[in-house]
Amino acid sequence: MKNTDCYELDLVNENLAVGYEKEHGPNGTRYRNNVFQHVLRGGPAGGGYTTVEDLLAFDVALRSGKLVSKETLKKLWRAYPEQSSPRYGYGFGIYNSALGRAVGHNGGFAGISADFVMFLDAGYTVAVLSNYGGGALPVSQKIQNLLGRKG
Repeated sequence: MKNTDCYELDLVNENLAVGYEKEHGPNGTRYRNNVFQHVLRGGPAGGGYTTVEDLLAFDVALRSGKLVSKETLKKLWRAYPEQSSPRYGYGFGIYNSALGRAVGHNGGFAGISADFVMFLDAGYTVAVLSNYGGGALPVSQKIQNLLGRKG
């Protein structure tokens, strides 16, 4: 993962997108950047940056057993209802889809949106990143709907 990091946002960072959040007001719609909304470098909500290419590399490394063992993957990719987590493993949401079993994670912050889903049975991966608040999920859902029709 060559382009994944937590950056110091008060510095110029090459090839780093600024996030934007849509605001509706009496004079219409405008977009406000999120530069002054970040509170912590590397924090859990919008503090990490990546690329779709790096997410795919992460997917390949996980599935191949390069990062963790197959036994550990079983622990990561299973739900824990006994811990009041019926649809969440260790860092991954657990899904049943038209394409079979899937795992992933999504998230967002003002001006940032991401969705990452690994379709374990079908071999597909959907990775969508957006520098607009709420922008990734509609695109990801459309892709997943199209994949489901194909399956």
